[in-house]
Amino acid sequence: MQKTYELKVHIDRDDETGRWYVANSDIPGLRLEADDPLALIARIELAAPELIELNGEEVLAACLERQPLPRKKAVEGEKRTPAIRPIFDSPMQLAHA
Repeated sequence: MQKTYELKVHIDRDDETGRWYVANSDIPGLRLEADDPLALIARIELAAPELIELNGEEVLAACLERQPLPRKKAVEGEKRTPAIRPIFDSPMQLAHA
């Protein structure tokens, strides 16, 4: 059984420049900005899978620290790595859902 963890990406708008940026993220190295929130979300959707793959062990360790996998009798050859998918919880995505 695989377990999916949610990775949150918070975006915000810089009042001085008017640009949107990743304010906080569960994905290490995700530092992006764009002129509008939809363009930023599109950039995040392109970059996030690669960053998750590159930093998979760090991401998985952080997820397991927040919510450990239930104990289960190990089966030989079974891989117990949960699937990970980014969840974008910006107000703009909710408004366009």
